[in-house]
Amino acid sequence: MRAKRCLLYAYGLLLRLYPAVFRERFAPEMLQLAEAAEPAEWPLIFGDTSLAIARSWFDAAAAPSTALPAGPNAYLCLGESPVTPRRLFQGFALSIALILGLCYLSTQRFWDLPPDPPCAAISSEKALR
Repeated sequence: MRAKRCLLYAYGLLLRLYPAVFRERFAPEMLQLAEAAEPAEWPLIFGDTSLAIARSWFDAAAAPSTALPAGPNAYLCLGESPVTPRRLFQGFALSIALILGLCYLSTQRFWDLPPDPPCAAISSEKALR
């Protein structure tokens, strides 16, 4: 139980890195969800939160809204999506370039590894034993 309290404390400190408007609106709910999390989920929680914090500070278009919903579970329109066809094409082109680069690197030999032993030699050794 002490480990969970330490994780929740560290998570609370991490949530303080969000912009103030976002933190005031969502931090209590995020802490409540973290309290219900299983121990195996904590690496994902910390990793996802860290990336979201970086995105919230570097992406000016994703500034959180200060509007409050009309009631519980109410739909709140936050504006147009910042994803444009140009951005989709850029992401697609970057993904293709990365995949092709990884495919090329997988065909290269960076290490001088000994060749695999022939299968016949392995099976004859097993037969002698």
